[in-house]
Amino acid sequence: MKCPVCKDVTLLMSEKRGVEIDYCPECRGIWLDRGELEKIIEKEDNFVQSNNDSQNKTNENEKYNSKKKRKESFLGEIFDIFGD
Repeated sequence: MKCPVCKDVTLLMSEKRGVEIDYCPECRGIWLDRGELEKIIEKEDNFVQSNNDSQNKTNENEKYNSKKKRKESFLGEIFDIFGD
């Protein structure tokens, strides 16, 4: 499939956690097939809920520890297709 913006560039595919993403290596545009946006939203909601549940279990001292690394969101991970 050709990029709708660049016209002559072929889209590449990347699969992240069960969601297939078509993207243009030239303009970096991202296109999703029917139902893929809903999958991404559902997975992000599950990720956020899971992250909130685990944060609620930590004590106050751990919450304010500046050295603690924040978990990256599912959306950040799924759209990191150019890092592959």
